[in-house]
Amino acid sequence: MRHRRSLAAAALLSTCLAAHAAHYEYDIDLHGTYSGGGTEGCFPPDFNQPACPRDGALTGHLVFDTPADGDGSWSIIGTFGDITSFSINLGSLDSDMLFGGVDVHGGVPSGSVQASDTSESFSFDWGTRTASFDYDYGYHSPNGSFRGVMFAVPEPTSAALLLAGLAGLAGLRRRITR
Repeated sequence: MRHRRSLAAAALLSTCLAAHAAHYEYDIDLHGTYSGGGTEGCFPPDFNQPACPRDGALTGHLVFDTPADGDGSWSIIGTFGDITSFSINLGSLDSDMLFGGVDVHGGVPSGSVQASDTSESFSFDWGTRTASFDYDYGYHSPNGSFRGVMFAVPEPTSAALLLAGLAGLAGLRRRITR
């Protein structure tokens, strides 16, 4: 009887997981050049130059859920697209209405978004573990171009399952040694 309940619980859990939308979460580390606009800091000052570039680094966090698990293409159209939970905290992208899309092929996502005024854009490709962020607010205004790498962030449920499995193995080992 206990085995039947265990099998039924496992079947229910696997069914729930199969129907679950896929969750993706990444940390992003970017390096590039930027300017604050104007000619401040330029040596010698060159008023024909739109801005003086400086080296810089950015870190960000990307999170999104696709409507279904598996391969497909989904649109991001503000809060009306297929993916309504897309979040990237670079520049003003976390507060702007975003337009773009995400493709998943072989479980590997890639995609791009841009702000509604096209001043900022972000693209990523998990297959190559790369990301880019560009912004340009106009002539003699802040602008920048950054490229870098992505790192997967484990889901809390995956971490909890790993800890539960390790605890179970420790308990089994303790029981065997007695």
